[in-house]
Amino acid sequence: MLFVEDRLQAARDHAAAGRHDNAALLLESILDVSPGHSEALTGLIEARLAIGDIAAARAALDKATPASEQNPGFLTLAAKVSLLSENETGAERLVDRALAVDPFHVQAALLKAEFLARSGALADVEDLLNEVRARSENHDVLHRIASLYFSHGLFGPALAISQQALGLAPEDAHINALVGQVLSALGDHGKAEPFLETAHLKDPANPKFLISIATNSAATGQMSEAMRYAERAKTLYPDLMPAWLCYIKIKSDCGQAVEALKEFAPVAKGAKDRMEATLTLGTAYRLAGEPEKTLQLLEPLLANADHLESPLRAQLTSILKEAYLLTGQLDRLPAILEKPLVASLQISDGEAYDHKDLANGFTSAALIIDPALSNLEFMVMARFLGEPARSRDAPLIGPSARSELAQLFGHRSYIANDIPDAVAPPSDVTIAVPVTQVLALPAVMRGGETGKVPYLPVREDLLERWREALSEFPRPWIGLAWNESPAGLTLDGLLSVLPELSGTRVSAIWDHSRTQLDGHRGIIDAGKHVRHMQDMAALIHALDFVVGPDGIVLHAAGAADTPGIALIPHIAPWYWYSEENRSLWYPSLNVIRAPRAGHWATLLPEMAGELEARIKSRL
Repeated sequence: MLFVEDRLQAARDHAAAGRHDNAALLLESILDVSPGHSEALTGLIEARLAIGDIAAARAALDKATPASEQNPGFLTLAAKVSLLSENETGAERLVDRALAVDPFHVQAALLKAEFLARSGALADVEDLLNEVRARSENHDVLHRIASLYFSHGLFGPALAISQQALGLAPEDAHINALVGQVLSALGDHGKAEPFLETAHLKDPANPKFLISIATNSAATGQMSEAMRYAERAKTLYPDLMPAWLCYIKIKSDCGQAVEALKEFAPVAKGAKDRMEATLTLGTAYRLAGEPEKTLQLLEPLLANADHLESPLRAQLTSILKEAYLLTGQLDRLPAILEKPLVASLQISDGEAYDHKDLANGFTSAALIIDPALSNLEFMVMARFLGEPARSRDAPLIGPSARSELAQLFGHRSYIANDIPDAVAPPSDVTIAVPVTQVLALPAVMRGGETGKVPYLPVREDLLERWREALSEFPRPWIGLAWNESPAGLTLDGLLSVLPELSGTRVSAIWDHSRTQLDGHRGIIDAGKHVRHMQDMAALIHALDFVVGPDGIVLHAAGAADTPGIALIPHIAPWYWYSEENRSLWYPSLNVIRAPRAGHWATLLPEMAGELEARIKSRL
């Protein structure tokens, strides 16, 4: 005769192997002879949920006894069933009951964290999960904390904690995916690849995994591989807008943005979620090089933006902001940024305020680097951070990885917000303002339409050292920059179209991309002497001219007011908006835009003539 424990163990084995129907049969046989058996009832609900039979899971709940209703595991499962039945209020009540019985129950805490996150109480989410984490190193809790940090741009702690979770559950697909996503966001695409592949192999149909591996493959130049994953994602999930967005972006990188737009347009019209589809269509127009159509489509939505859910509202304003910047319409930015700025400065919407109120509030505020702000975007924004009437010692808060870049622009008081027990802001700082909201300030306060140039500080001793080192070589000193990935503009590609010039060519690249110099004579390898960002800044100030693709070197040249030419893709980031081929944000730089989307190797021959004429006229 089989005892209850024998049946329980057999059910556990079947569930662990994914045979949930068999597990359910065994668990029901236990409940037939022992109604209300807590573990059997809990296991049965889990099995029914795993199969996707919500009705059977609800029926199993009816077998609950007063004892099981005091079990936090049972209450948590009941909450999950309520959520699947679209009863969120009932689900949250059940979770609260579970936590009242056991404040550190892992699954109940994870569900409670989801409810708190939806309401925007992210600090409470962090506190709750860290309290549970302090009691036991559970991989689910670590995964949720790491996901929270990752979603807010705190990549350092997200990576550390996700790797800790992976050590506890190395086969978990979701944790492998998160580690890969964080590494990809940090730009370490090669290291990210095996983690993303592991996640995909364990769950080949998971759309998030497909999108992540497609995006990472595109970043490493594996465009056919990226396209294969992106096409699979949007084919399997034709109503999933992130899958379509991934597909459209990769098609755009391959020079097929217009085709992708035509393919998506009828999908957008018939989409279930019209708002999300409209935002995706607006992004597609931008990627196809038609930001004016993006504005035409999305600007009417601003009137009801306050009624949108927070993520959709943030997505709308982000797309509009980029479209305004892409088209040089800086005067339109306050329409989408002024209210948040006023709120950040604790000025009531109903109050009458003037420039003096804004200046006073802004002077006493700390600045926070927006999580979504890239290094290059930060370099553009840095021109405004010394304005208005702010000292260079005003606190700047952001990820620890951004500290050297902040110091490069003279911000000595930098507070890392992704390090445990980090230095807190000064006690007299009670207001914090995101860096991008500086754009909402009136031009008279932020320093003009595009701020003051030059604004890249330089140490005179380092500048003099570079000038002395280069003095034995004929001028002009022409700095060269290139991309690391073969998908970008390599040194060989740049040299193939660079005209014969008098003077001296100087490599301004200091990372491992310097290996591309192998075999090239006559180029001064200045990069091997760059020890920190201030060395690089001084080198850029010393050079007479700089040429290369979008990257830190060209942004530093623009910030230093060093003449140069930026070679950029046909669909370019907003900060390369130009008027009459002169960069709006960096007046010292000419912009040569690729004639169409595509690989640099096929585009450079068509750009060679314009590049030669422009360099010779500038020099």
